Amino acid sequence: MSKKIQGTEKNWDDGTLGTSLEHAKPSANSSLEIDETLAMQSISIRLDKSLIEDLKVIADINNLGYQPLIRRYLTRAVEGEMKQLIRNNANLLKKKGVVSPTDLKPRRKRA
Repeated sequence: MSKKIQGTEKNWDDGTLGTSLEHAKPSANSSLEIDETLAMQSISIRLDKSLIEDLKVIADINNLGYQPLIRRYLTRAVEGEMKQLIRNNANLLKKKGVVSPTDLKPRRKRA
């Protein structure tokens, strides 16, 4: 019978616990189920090799994978673009039913 190892933070951090394949088992969830739960969709995109290498360097410096880094960059770009569109086309967007973030804020009543 093996000796029970205490579940301390130190034992998890140094790998005493959590690294044995003896007790590991694959997840029953498929990658499709995980993507659906996270509301994510896989896509294919062609990028210049040099761009991918640069992204990998930036990602490594930030302790990220390059794909999460690309996701972060795209999210920032789209959020910025949407804000700009709202500023420039507020009336047109309102006609199309797009709600401005400022419209969502509760307005204070004036005395």
